[in-house]
Amino acid sequence: MSITVSLASAEELPDASAFIFADAPETEREIQIQEFQKTISAGQEGQNQVLLAHEAGLLLGVGILVFSDPATSCLWPPFTSRKDCADEILQEMARRIDDSGVSIGQVLIDPAQLHTRRLLTRNGFPHLTNLQFMRHPLSNLPSTESLKEKQIEPVRFDAVQNRRRFLDMLELTHQESHDCPALNQVRTAEESLESHRSSGDSDQAHWYLFQRGETDLGILLLSEHQSDLSWEVVYMGVAPNQRGQGTGSAMIQFGLEQARAHNQSALTLAVDHKNSYAIKIYEELGFVRQNTLSVHARLRSQFPGKKPKFN
Repeated sequence: MSITVSLASAEELPDASAFIFADAPETEREIQIQEFQKTISAGQEGQNQVLLAHEAGLLLGVGILVFSDPATSCLWPPFTSRKDCADEILQEMARRIDDSGVSIGQVLIDPAQLHTRRLLTRNGFPHLTNLQFMRHPLSNLPSTESLKEKQIEPVRFDAVQNRRRFLDMLELTHQESHDCPALNQVRTAEESLESHRSSGDSDQAHWYLFQRGETDLGILLLSEHQSDLSWEVVYMGVAPNQRGQGTGSAMIQFGLEQARAHNQSALTLAVDHKNSYAIKIYEELGFVRQNTLSVHARLRSQFPGKKPKFN
């Protein structure tokens, strides 16, 4: 019998949930199932997709594919013990990502999970890079040269007044960037901005552009994570002709000060592990390395570009 993969209906969601959490401690299983079903049901139609793999009517595996915004989708490695079932689920995910027209379908995974990484690679999700996650506890802030001392002024994002300036700066700062440069070839500035908007709980409330006089220097996009009382640097970039002058450090220091002023417990970020220059700056500012995750991704350059949509 062949394996078939289909989108779970509302009636099938309880069985899929029970399959995913079958090995969870009995005291926690029901709560995890309920929270999962609530999360899956919360998105707009077609946004949170649960895929079921059957053979001869028997449920063999479950896949989760989430379209977090019109440019980005995220997936989890299939929940199954069978290699052929995992292959079928991932290939169906790849087809759905291709048909949606998003710029990237990605999964973050422990670098040590070599078996799963090989599984992802052979089914159209090759290794893109590793991300180094870093955290600043906000207990001792650096005493580097401030924005005021450098005559730099922060400008808050305003969708009516300065959206175009933010988009232009986002596109400019992507030039010669060492942070996941492959993404610069598949996402427009508009798509990048919308992807950053979907990170965290604060929308664009803490987005800043930095200027000196009439010259725009860089951009810092911060996001709240209310569940753990922390903020995240979802994007930071400096214009190519302004790099190496301490502008980036001053921008991050401003972010640290803002996070502490809002009574946060930490400021976090993720940086391409190959970007040693940025990592050095972050460490000098007091950030501490946490875990590292591998990014496996299917990029739009690997399939025909189509209008983004959920299906």
